[in-house]
Amino acid sequence: MIIRKKSSDCLTLLTLILMLSCTGLSAVAKSAAPTDSQPVWESPLHQDHPLTGKIWLTAAQRFITRNELLSQLQQSPVLLLGEKHDNPDHHRLRLSLLDSLLSPGKKSLIALEMMERRQQTHIDALATNYQGLQAAQLADHLAWDEQGWPWQFYGPAVTLSLQRGASLAAGNIDSADVMAIYRDATPTAPQLLDTQQLAQLERDIDSSHCGLLPAEQFPAMVRVQQARDQKMADVLMSGRNTFDQRILLAGNYHIRRDLGVPNYLPGPMSRQSVSVAFLEVDPESDEPTAYLQQFSDVAAYDVIWFTPALRQDDYCADMRAAQNP
Repeated sequence: MIIRKKSSDCLTLLTLILMLSCTGLSAVAKSAAPTDSQPVWESPLHQDHPLTGKIWLTAAQRFITRNELLSQLQQSPVLLLGEKHDNPDHHRLRLSLLDSLLSPGKKSLIALEMMERRQQTHIDALATNYQGLQAAQLADHLAWDEQGWPWQFYGPAVTLSLQRGASLAAGNIDSADVMAIYRDATPTAPQLLDTQQLAQLERDIDSSHCGLLPAEQFPAMVRVQQARDQKMADVLMSGRNTFDQRILLAGNYHIRRDLGVPNYLPGPMSRQSVSVAFLEVDPESDEPTAYLQQFSDVAAYDVIWFTPALRQDDYCADMRAAQNP
């Protein structure tokens, strides 16, 4: 079974092509992690689902505790931590992991899908000058895109990283780069994905856009998706021998082992990386392997942390309505 992606997991060229945006964001993400016995969920749907709150380790085909997960993450030099962008529980749980992983004595790099290459200068300017800044001031100094990435969700992770002495890095390409790649089909780098992977990317683009885009746009959108993943991989690998641990914060689709960033990492780093997805449960499935979205022998994620769902609307119906007001 392949789990249908929600609107906030749409490939990021959506707003440039359809001029649509994901709405209905929930309350401010909290930093406290739920306990095993008394989880506190902000997402209202399917809290009583048998998978809700559980952590699945794909390689071992078993559930693990948060402590077991932390033990694995602490041993990996590269971590890919996902999210469904508008689910507050994903941000809260991921923040709790960062709180346990980051320490002033460890040299950590935090790469952010949410920041574009042009914003790196703002990050560099803050490296030694963030003390005393209020949250809103920090967002302003970073030229943060509040509309695309609500600071209430991402601000706590950025602030914590700075407080623990981690280095921040803009992980995304610029909007101008997106449009240039979209218009120019000339290859600029070796093709690292095979025919099967490229075909799956096209299918996912079609599905995530609810069949509203003409097929001739798929190759360009695949190129953009690949460019984003390549950029995140390059940023993660920057500063050779400088960092003890490299962490990417990105949407669940970008951290997929079968299609995303791991394909663009150097072989040894890719094999040592750990991909952790935070996925909303599906009321029609209580089998963990059904969430791995496999189309090949490569599972999408090393670890899945299951959460309730934020909403259950038909985003394709909304998109069609926006196309035909």
